[in-house]
Amino acid sequence: MLNRGLYISATSLIANQRKMDVIANNIANMNTTGFKKDIPITESFPEALLAKINDKPDSDLTATGQNQITYENHGEVHIAHTENGYFMIRTPMGVSYEKDIRFIVDDEGNLRTYYKNEKDEYKTDGENLILGRDGNPVNAQENIEGMLEGMVYYPNRNIIGTMSGGVKFHKIVSDFTQGDIVETGGKTDVALNGSGFFKVQGEDGEVLYTRDGSFAINNEGILTTSDGREVVGRQGQININGDSIEIRKNGEIVVDGAVVDSLDIVDLDNKEYLRKVGDNLYRMLDGVNGEEIPFQGEVMSGCLESSNVDSIKEMVNMISLLRNYESCQKAVRTQDEMLEKAANEIGRV
Repeated sequence: MLNRGLYISATSLIANQRKMDVIANNIANMNTTGFKKDIPITESFPEALLAKINDKPDSDLTATGQNQITYENHGEVHIAHTENGYFMIRTPMGVSYEKDIRFIVDDEGNLRTYYKNEKDEYKTDGENLILGRDGNPVNAQENIEGMLEGMVYYPNRNIIGTMSGGVKFHKIVSDFTQGDIVETGGKTDVALNGSGFFKVQGEDGEVLYTRDGSFAINNEGILTTSDGREVVGRQGQININGDSIEIRKNGEIVVDGAVVDSLDIVDLDNKEYLRKVGDNLYRMLDGVNGEEIPFQGEVMSGCLESSNVDSIKEMVNMISLLRNYESCQKAVRTQDEMLEKAANEIGRV
């Protein structure tokens, strides 16, 4: 059987390597127009029950009437802690046994863990379910505290606690906060002051989104991104044939004094489903439709939005991550030395 400490240290090394890749990519794009930094998210493996072998615990957790929970409610958020027993949480990797839980009630009445989007709204998609004592999801009741009391799971007498199997890399989240606006003077350079995206024509009619407004006019007089993809207007393809070009604050494109089209700029109510596809472009996750809402910001002509990467913070994060990586390496080395002694010295006895 693999030494558990060795396994936990190894999972941390793998997760730290992935986090380092994300930070390195952020630093590499610190001067990329409209780039949004990525944030690596890690999570622990489920807490598994730990049992004594051929021994008895000091107390009987299966006894009724001895458990007490503490409960707090802050708006939509519910927080609970149990002294005896455990709350069960269903995760993609199995059931986790926890002393502390924090959740909200979703639209279907289930108790779920949560996260907040860029609008500070609570979201539960892809989150974990809080389970009842029988291992099944429960619907919220008016008395949440009393319901939680009845949801506590009491394990067998030989259970003395829980232990995690380590940490894993969960996902990458893009930070869509506004970058600095830099004046360039370019006639086709455009920046968005506010939450929103330019729409770009992808392959096979796919709609892509970008914050990079460094546009150009190709040989056919069509407005494109810097890498040649067509920028989408309210009327479709944007044709610019003229000498004088002006892009107004509302996105209207004026050529030789006449309005020819408007930039199709939208905001998205479900940005959390956007995924980077390269070339500073985003697309919606497969099977998810973009919930487009009107753009409420301002179009700034002759300007570009800089990256929102803070180089100093990213370097500090990298140094901290390197130190953590070194600590995990030492832990692996220590575990290896213990196994060597167990094999070579204890074995001789």
